[in-house]
Amino acid sequence: MVKGFILLGIAVIFNGVANVLMKKGMLGTESHSGIGDAVKHYLTSWPILLGLTLFALNIIAYTQSLSRIPLSVAYPIMVSLTGLIVIGGSLVLFKETISNFQWIGFALIIGGVILVAK
Repeated sequence: MVKGFILLGIAVIFNGVANVLMKKGMLGTESHSGIGDAVKHYLTSWPILLGLTLFALNIIAYTQSLSRIPLSVAYPIMVSLTGLIVIGGSLVLFKETISNFQWIGFALIIGGVILVAK
């Protein structure tokens, strides 16, 4: 089961970083005039291409972890810990603000993950 949690940790990191990269890749793209421009951007933006690659690797690591860990444990851990990575990236890279109520919510989520993982 330890290997399952290692794979899950890898999946969490890949998923969280991929989400942050997607945001980075979409900064300043509000001026795209159509689907053609959007597709061209997706195919030429290194953050988006790297993010898509990490999403694919995430799926491999996550599905491998599911062969060793119950879904009812793996999924809540995956979602909540990925959220923490995204929150960190949002704060550090994009200077987003997090309200006190959001911090309380995140703390409750982590408390729930601890309970689910036991």
